[in-house]
Amino acid sequence: MSNEQRITWLTSVSHFVTHGYMTLLPAVLVVIAGDHSMSFFELGVIANIGYFLYGLGSFPSGYLADRYGSKRVLSVGILGMGASSVLVGLSQSTLSFALAYALLGVFASIHHPAGLSLIARRIMTMKGKALGVHGVMGNLGMTLSPLTASLFVFLFGSWRASYIAYGLIGMVFGVLFQRTRVELEDDFSLKELVNRRSGSTGGRMATPAKTEPRPAVPVVIPVALVLLMIDSILSGFIFRGTLTFMPSLFQREVLFITNHDEPVVLAGFVTSAVLSLGLIGSWFGGWLNDKVKIPELLPVIIFAVTAPALYFLSRYTDGALLFWGCVFSLFFYAWQPSQNFLVAKYTRMASMGIGFGVNFFLIFGMGSVATAVGGYTADHYGVDRFYWLMAIVAATALLVTCAVFTVHNRQIRFSWRSTDKAEASTT
Repeated sequence: MSNEQRITWLTSVSHFVTHGYMTLLPAVLVVIAGDHSMSFFELGVIANIGYFLYGLGSFPSGYLADRYGSKRVLSVGILGMGASSVLVGLSQSTLSFALAYALLGVFASIHHPAGLSLIARRIMTMKGKALGVHGVMGNLGMTLSPLTASLFVFLFGSWRASYIAYGLIGMVFGVLFQRTRVELEDDFSLKELVNRRSGSTGGRMATPAKTEPRPAVPVVIPVALVLLMIDSILSGFIFRGTLTFMPSLFQREVLFITNHDEPVVLAGFVTSAVLSLGLIGSWFGGWLNDKVKIPELLPVIIFAVTAPALYFLSRYTDGALLFWGCVFSLFFYAWQPSQNFLVAKYTRMASMGIGFGVNFFLIFGMGSVATAVGGYTADHYGVDRFYWLMAIVAATALLVTCAVFTVHNRQIRFSWRSTDKAEASTT
């Protein structure tokens, strides 16, 4: 393998396990609710906290990836996810479940800013293809996760087995990831981190550097990047909402699933089959970015199809419902590689980590409110009505993506200058 191929596959497998962890919950939502005697709303709030931390942690993760190296930070995330997943599976109370799930969200938040900044910085040829493979593996994790969780419920009669098994597998991969060499990237070393943190200078006191007046620094922010971040909030709401409630929607609205002896298991299988079409969308979403001259057009096409698909998901049942679920998966999951490509396009190389950190905080952190909103809507109005709400959100995202296309050459400019306390007191 070349170094670029190694990076592509390491980050892609990390993406696979990350989305695997964060989509185990929807498949066993009903079982966990019954086990802990919780309503959909209560479980939705716990999931909301975990998903919010999944996004919030992207801020420090992106900064740490820029400062200490993407591979180092990603190693911590992979091992932490594995350990946290085992804790979720071993939790015996609602409180311990909530705390372990929150911890899982924190470690899962590391992947996207660290993994995508590693791709953006170290892959120079066929970046779009690498992002496409990365997206495919993430969607494969989402596709297999409900299937695996449902299978464990069937085999062991417990939702806990899936979290424990995923955790152990993830920890093994974490060790392999740590031991694999990537050019221009340092491996994680706890000893080196402690020495760096303590600021060891070989026993000598460092002489403070003389401060000099700092010149004004021009700041340029592309208008398109601001609009892309707004789009991330809207898309994150759709992403989290559909993943969390699609098995429940199928279980209640598809007759052959509702009447089956094992509706939870069958709903998980069908959800996996529908989400598997997202693999095609992710691959072509990344592939097209390397081919088209104006990649800003791709999200416009994606949401022009996604918005009506979500509306029809709220209106139909049985075969028609499954058909529009397939259309949604086929088109919507092309959005993420397209979005990642555009964020990399409009972000400075030195700030890739924090750029992706902000982006995924908005996708997963702000988008996490979909679980609480969806839980409330499902309890009071039905799961199908929540998909009607997401259709409105998708229509809004369509307008935002159209705006990105029209202003992609415009920028916001301003200047700022930092000062020391002593310097500021004399001015």
